[in-house]
Amino acid sequence: MNAFMTLIKREYWEHRGGFFKTPIWLSGIFLLLVAMAGITGKSAMIRFDGSDHMVEGGLKYLETQATPEQLRMGTDALLYGTGSIFGFVMFIVLVFYCLGALYDDRRDRSVLFWRSLPVSDLNTVLSKVTTVMLVGPMIYLAAIIIFQLVLLGVVGLIVMFQGGSPMTLVWLPAEPLTYWARLFVALLLHALWLLPLYGWLLLVSSWARSRPFLWALLVPAALSLLEVWFHATASLKVGHQLGDLLLSRLSTGIAPLSWKMTDGDEVVMIGSTNDPGLSTEWSVIMERLYTLDMWVGVVVGIAFIAGAIWIRRYRDDSATE
Repeated sequence: MNAFMTLIKREYWEHRGGFFKTPIWLSGIFLLLVAMAGITGKSAMIRFDGSDHMVEGGLKYLETQATPEQLRMGTDALLYGTGSIFGFVMFIVLVFYCLGALYDDRRDRSVLFWRSLPVSDLNTVLSKVTTVMLVGPMIYLAAIIIFQLVLLGVVGLIVMFQGGSPMTLVWLPAEPLTYWARLFVALLLHALWLLPLYGWLLLVSSWARSRPFLWALLVPAALSLLEVWFHATASLKVGHQLGDLLLSRLSTGIAPLSWKMTDGDEVVMIGSTNDPGLSTEWSVIMERLYTLDMWVGVVVGIAFIAGAIWIRRYRDDSATE
């Protein structure tokens, strides 16, 4: 267990730029933009019930005319919107982490150092799987929580300086604990959902001699073209099935939670599911756990990871550019 935890710490320290510094920079940029908007936004417009209002008088209008449900939806938009951007950045970081996780060890020959230690290839690869499925998402969850606490405070102060009541418009309607609880569960389920994608990227990272990103894209594309041109594996359609599986994960990988609100005749959607309006409900968040697509993907992902372990164990050469 101590050796495995050491491997986890190694992954964090070697990739702390993506796991630690990136959310800090993202938070700083967000807060700076919010502060600038608060300073210069006195003459800006806010939209409510399909009509526009000046901020200066619009906040008072919201206090008297908006229902508690409408105010809650407004703060939900703030929480889900900023959380989705963090989720998108996290997804990009984790994808490139997987692509370099085993490839970089061979490129810089550190694989030879780790082979000299009493650390198995199984534990090495599993530490990377744990990092991408658990450690990385939980770090970003912590970053989201800290950032949104500060954000709610800053937005409340801006509302107060603009003549509104932060307690009425921001702090009382906000339900951050509910959002964070749902996001925590959604991140765990999302990691399972993305396992075939992560597994495939780790498999490519274990054998690619150079440019694993291109290999990760080209192999499914080449298999699909072979099937079209030569009717190869016509009954199995391996390339098409692999491509469809990976594309389904890529298309939904950016947002573990989706959300929808209605403003008059306009509908605002955050996320990537076909029906975001229900995806914040507990029943819908858990629903994916009971789908065949989820568990087929998990099995395929485990197979890819097993392949990555096997290649790492029996391949000693270092990658070249």
